[in-house]
Amino acid sequence: MIIKEIINSQEKTRYSELALEIGNIFNTLEWLNIFKDKVRLFGIHENNGKLVGGFCLYKERRFNFKIYRDPPFSACVGPFLRIEAKNPVSIMNKWKEAITLVAKTIDDLPYSVVSITLNKGVVDTQPFIWKKFKVTPSYTYILDLKKSVEDIHKGMSAERRNDARKAIKDGLTVKHVDNFGIVKSLILKTFSRQKMTVNKNHLDKILFEFANKENSFAFVTFDKEKPIAATFCIYDKDTAYYLLGGYDYQSKHHGAGALAVWEAIKYTKNLGLKYFDFEGSMVPQIERYFRGFGGQLLPYFRINKAKLLIEILLKFFKRELF
Repeated sequence: MIIKEIINSQEKTRYSELALEIGNIFNTLEWLNIFKDKVRLFGIHENNGKLVGGFCLYKERRFNFKIYRDPPFSACVGPFLRIEAKNPVSIMNKWKEAITLVAKTIDDLPYSVVSITLNKGVVDTQPFIWKKFKVTPSYTYILDLKKSVEDIHKGMSAERRNDARKAIKDGLTVKHVDNFGIVKSLILKTFSRQKMTVNKNHLDKILFEFANKENSFAFVTFDKEKPIAATFCIYDKDTAYYLLGGYDYQSKHHGAGALAVWEAIKYTKNLGLKYFDFEGSMVPQIERYFRGFGGQLLPYFRINKAKLLIEILLKFFKRELF
């Protein structure tokens, strides 16, 4: 098995087909093309040259430091891998071989800092640990949509059910919208209130170039004609991902966001998808909010490493990662 960077169009086409089949939407070129030439694609090949998997890295430079990380707004970088073997030990051996090569490939890059997130389900992080990367768990909540709508609703916390019920009682309405300008305005209000920066160029590309009826949807809660909360999701063959949310805090209605999320969950089930992924958060208040929708807690892993002097500096600012 070998890893090499994918450059030519023919290899990219095969990479895209494989990512669509066995990866997730964050692994696809459809998504990664948002970020153009800052994304580097790496193919995992069998010794006969056959492409069987891959991953990506987003490269940027800050203060003359070379940084490899997740692409903006992306949940993960990979790897995804096709394994034909059926024997459990053979499957583990293939994953071990692939992850070992991924760890070596990344460690051989001329990086100052590496901070990436592995695909959910990739649990063998030993090769990264052996290469002196720091591995940290993150968490998300995933709803199993094979349950009935009634059972999903019963599985929510009383607080979250009451939030949505009160919103309806107070006359709020939810609409499935394709006017993503409304969604953008609410997202920007949330980022502004939280004093967080957002790359508006990337946001525009996601909402107005990437998003279509085959990969995205949004629900907005209205107070009469005024939009006050939004939920924007993207989806692949199996899963819808809660990518962005927005809220007009001047509206002062606690249930508006919960109502939009609940409608998004029901819509995801109607699409025939299997899961609704809240895309997690390590912020306690947000984690508690997502937990109330009744999903199953799922860990996934972040991989971090920096050159020694930079790592010492980062320990003062990102102690949880470095």
